[in-house]
Amino acid sequence: MKSLRRVPPLIMIIACVIGISACSNHIAGTNNVANGADTGKFASSMTDYINSLLDDDQYDDSQKKVLRIALQHDGAIPYASYSAVWESYRQCLVDKGYTKPPQNLTNGIYFAPAYYSSEGMSEAQNRKLTDDIGECRTSRAHAVDSVYRTKLGNPEFYGDPEVALVDCLHRKNLVPQNYTMDQYRKESDLYMNDTSEHAFDRFSFDINDSDTLTCMATTAPTLLQPRLEIWKPLG
Repeated sequence: MKSLRRVPPLIMIIACVIGISACSNHIAGTNNVANGADTGKFASSMTDYINSLLDDDQYDDSQKKVLRIALQHDGAIPYASYSAVWESYRQCLVDKGYTKPPQNLTNGIYFAPAYYSSEGMSEAQNRKLTDDIGECRTSRAHAVDSVYRTKLGNPEFYGDPEVALVDCLHRKNLVPQNYTMDQYRKESDLYMNDTSEHAFDRFSFDINDSDTLTCMATTAPTLLQPRLEIWKPLG
């Protein structure tokens, strides 16, 4: 498995900026997360967060319909509705003339980042693809995806993905309660500079554990980017 730092020139990564989420439960874990970390939040409650998304005109009616229903169920979104918006996103790109993106999933979580090959594309085509990905993702999937991830992994609405991830690891008892943000950052730095197939071994938690994968997929999905199937937009 390769590190994210060493990506071939023709492979492009587009990260989706979302309300990244994490989890909080144990007092000791929360204190360790807060130690030297930015614990700023992007919302005060699920109701406020969903209402802010409903007020945004860049999201289409199909997403808002799902959000209105979720508003009546404390932010819970049925998996069928979640899957449907991502299928709509993929179809949106097909309608713009590209091949259908692969259905990259980890523990049922769709990946917001696009991981694609720009081989055979001109600079102008590459710019247009970037714009098209952003347009389709925002209009068709972003709002529902963000609420789904937040509900699943970040009831505290942490804005910093590292804080979100570490807090989630604590909540699910995947790391000792004395595991700190500093320790995570050291491990993450080692991981990001490791180009071997064993780069994930730099982390002291088991990244193949189902709960760990859910934490990573909902809070810091770019860490799992090397596991994604590469999309070839032009075939």
